Parts: sequence; structure tokens; C-alpha cells
Amino acid sequence: MQVSAHAQAARGAPAQRTAGAAPTWQREAVPFYDTVHALQGIYAHHAAPQAQAWERSAQALSEATGALCQASSGSDAQAALQQARTAWRSTAGQWEALSAVAIGPVIARRTQRAIDFAPTRPALIEKAIQIQPQGAAAMERVGTPAKGLPALEWLLWTRPMQPSTPACGYAHEVALDIAREAAAVAAEFSRAAQTDWGAEEQQDASTQAMSEFVNQWVGGMERLRWAHMEKPLRAAQGSKAPEYPRSASQSTLAAWGATWQGLRSVTVQSASAAAPAPGTALVPLATYLRGKGQNLLADKLQQAVQKVDASMAQVQRAGVRGKAAIQQATRDLAALKFLAESEVAPALQVSIGFSDADGD
Repeated sequence: MQVSAHAQAARGAPAQRTAGAAPTWQREAVPFYDTVHALQGIYAHHAAPQAQAWERSAQALSEATGALCQASSGSDAQAALQQARTAWRSTAGQWEALSAVAIGPVIARRTQRAIDFAPTRPALIEKAIQIQPQGAAAMERVGTPAKGLPALEWLLWTRPMQPSTPACGYAHEVALDIAREAAAVAAEFSRAAQTDWGAEEQQDASTQAMSEFVNQWVGGMERLRWAHMEKPLRAAQGSKAPEYPRSASQSTLAAWGATWQGLRSVTVQSASAAAPAPGTALVPLATYLRGKGQNLLADKLQQAVQKVDASMAQVQRAGVRGKAAIQQATRDLAALKFLAESEVAPALQVSIGFSDADGD
């Protein structure tokens, strides 16, 4: 499936391909890939660069929040607030792409809970503002419901803080805390990217890492389908709007798109792209299956992804009030998850089990 532009892919839009052109894999031999090649691609060429991008955006967010707190009143403060909001959106988007398949340090450090706890607890945020914690040690004593990306979203949109106020000081500490976590995750992914997955002493670790990846890939689909989309829709009653993630910042559609793109990127590649040489790039799962001669299953996986592409694109057009479009997307995500659990995981000799991240 050919993606015409990054923005189109981020929206989950279906890509267009020249009529009659055969996919590259039908014209050029797909190399054989083993677990080592898969993990090299996942960690060195996918997760590590994403973590570094998240670290950069989180650092920019902490700087923008600090600048907001030091801004003078009036137009300067309004401009600084908009810059901080833009930086928050960028950081949240980078995080959603990275955490779509939460592996390695994200799981080990329980980063999802630490910086993306939901729902936001305004009373706890207000209490933390009164305490005015400063520095990493003090922020460790603040409960997760009062910090992280959702808390900062609340301080930037729901209850926009003013420069030189306790609320702004606390918001800056929250942003610094996010930046510290992003730096720690990026450093650990960089170390993991240097792992010699083929070494004899890494045999058990590589088997476990591949199993974790496949399980978290499946878990990521379910988190997007249920926690982020279907559960809020079902919970809404009467005329009350669903409480989707990122609603305060009006970033719900962008969040869904970034998460889907994060899942999609490890699942399929562009039909026009040549299969990567082993160990040189990310090997999406459909390509990995083709390298093992599992073309029929890879085709089924590609088709299931195309259905989600189409339904997620319709969600982007319909918006968060497009109930029918959202319901169709959740059905297509459920079908993709079922295929992943029932056929793809067994083909990869991976058992699907409960994850520490389930329900976060």
C-alpha cells in the first residue's frame, strides 16, 4: 500500500497506488528475516529514533512552558501560551506514536502510567499547585493523576494558567518531569539498539523481546479500539459528549491518527517500497511474513490494515461526533486484532498473554 504523504498516513487515510502496478514484493524477491533482523529493525531503526524525537519535543515543551511562566502580561503572555500549547501537541503526538506499541523501556519504566494517566484529577492538581513541588525528588512524591501530559493539558486549556503564578510554576515542573522521563526512555532505547540480539547469551532475551513486541502490538490495537474510542463512546449518555482522550486540547483526532500510524508502521510498508535488507531497517510484520513464505497471511494482514485505513480516514472526515464512523473503525480494529491473535501470532510462534500495560 503506497502512502502518498506523511500527513495522509498520520490521518489514517488509505493510500493510492498506480493502477495496474504490481506491489514490489511480487516483482522482487523478499529476503528471509529471522528474529534478530526483526529486533534490530524494531529497536535500532524504529523505537530508538522515535524515542529521540519524543525527547526533543519534550525538551521544547519544558522550555516553552518556562517561557510562558516568565512572560509579561497581555499579548506576550497570549503568544507564549499558544507556543506552549503547540509544543504540548507536538510532544503528545510523538508520545502517541512511540507508545502505540509499548515495548522495552516504556514497559519496564511503566512510562504510560507515569506520564499519561487518565482521567485527569483536577482536585489533585490543585493540591499539588498548593504544595509547589520543585525538582525531580519532589515530583516523585506527587501522584501520577496530578502530573504528566493530561495534567499539563488541563493547565494549558481547561484552566489556563497565567505567568508568574503558582499554577504556572507547577505546570513548568510537570513539563520538566515529562522531559526527564523522555530523556530516560530515549537513553534506554539507545542502549537497547546496540544489543547484539544474535549473541548466544541473548537467545532467551531475543525470544522474550519478540514475544513482547507482538503482544504489545496486539495490545496497542485494543487500547486504541476500546480505551480510546469505543469505551468513551459507550459511556456517554443522552446528550453528553463522549469524554475522549485529548478532548480539552481538541487533539482527539490527531491522537487517534498518530496512534494508528504508530501501529500501522510496524505492520505494513508501502507497496512501492522494496523489502529492506536484513538488519538495515524496520521490517514490518507483513514483510516479515513474506520473508518466511507466508504470502497468503501477509495479504490478509495487508487487507485488514487497508480496511482500518479507510475507516480511520472516515473518522477524520466525520470528526469526534461521527458516531457511525467511529463504530466502524472500532469494528475494523477488532477484526485486525482477531487476525493478529488467531493467525499472525501463531505464525510467528508467539503466544498472546496478559500484559502489565493492559488497562493503563
